[in-house]
Amino acid sequence: MKATMNSRDRVLTALAHQQPDRVPLDFWAEAPVWHTLLNHTGAQTKRELLEFLQIDLRWADHHYTGPGAYAPGGESFENMWGERFLRQPDGTFLANGGALQDATRFDQIEAHHWPQPDWVSHRHLKEQLRRDQDYAILYGYADIWQRMAMVRGLEEMFFDMLERPDWVDYMTGRLTAFYYNDWIRAWESSRGRIDIFFLISDLGSQRGPLISLEHFRRFVKPQIVTMARLAHAFGAKLLFHSCGSVHAFIPDLIEAGVDILNPIQTRCTGMHPLQLKHEFGRQIAFHGGMDVQHLLPHGTSEEVRTATRDLIDTMNEGGGYILCPSHTLLPDIPIENIIQMYKTAQSAS
Repeated sequence: MKATMNSRDRVLTALAHQQPDRVPLDFWAEAPVWHTLLNHTGAQTKRELLEFLQIDLRWADHHYTGPGAYAPGGESFENMWGERFLRQPDGTFLANGGALQDATRFDQIEAHHWPQPDWVSHRHLKEQLRRDQDYAILYGYADIWQRMAMVRGLEEMFFDMLERPDWVDYMTGRLTAFYYNDWIRAWESSRGRIDIFFLISDLGSQRGPLISLEHFRRFVKPQIVTMARLAHAFGAKLLFHSCGSVHAFIPDLIEAGVDILNPIQTRCTGMHPLQLKHEFGRQIAFHGGMDVQHLLPHGTSEEVRTATRDLIDTMNEGGGYILCPSHTLLPDIPIENIIQMYKTAQSAS
């Protein structure tokens, strides 16, 4: 029998592609799901809920302190980057255009309210990490392509890649420079306690890539390389998030330095867990995989239990896997299915 590990050791063992005592667990959910779970379980705080679910990672990020009314509130808001959102009836937010979607000249791009390093604070990290010594710490929500596509507008970004590549280089360069500086500040503020840095850019649709491999290599991969080298210089791991069918990009992501791939949407083309584990399981770890499109919202409790065990049996062999939903948990998912998923995983070897 394997000795019981604390959460941090469990995660780091898995990421070293060694067998942990049980599969590590992470938790992603929209605000309404957090509230419902708190009421359902009787947990008084989010921390108590994570402990109840036996979640092994703790997320940390900077706090926005800059100018302007960019914080969420009311029925709509614009964040510090210029992404715009509308509140939905279920309490979630839906993207609603961006501040640069009507820009027709490069000087308009340059004049955008680009966030500055001093607009964010990391003072809270020391206290948070003091409380979370036994957990693996995942930092940040750095987005080096998709966020700019949201601010610019996805269709306009596609045209820019074809007709104005220098605009794309400028915009993604501004994002990368900001997050590069942010990660350094976070590392210093945490005194080297961050285990995983989080990088995001959605590259896939349900059936295939959103952009060509050529454009990925031209505009996205160099930014990933830059951020991966920084994370590795700290001795940390890089987790890369892309929704959808991203099978075609995985060899390049590995080459770029990505250590962990999220969220593994198993109903997308080319994303079957067994195939991914067989092809890439020795070179990259996986994070996610519990289907939020059909299984969790519509499956029975027994179907969720069986699917959870099957996924763990496939992906946790020899380590290299962290169980988590294949996207944030949404209000349409029965609470009983969420509890069943984590209860099953807690007892699986």
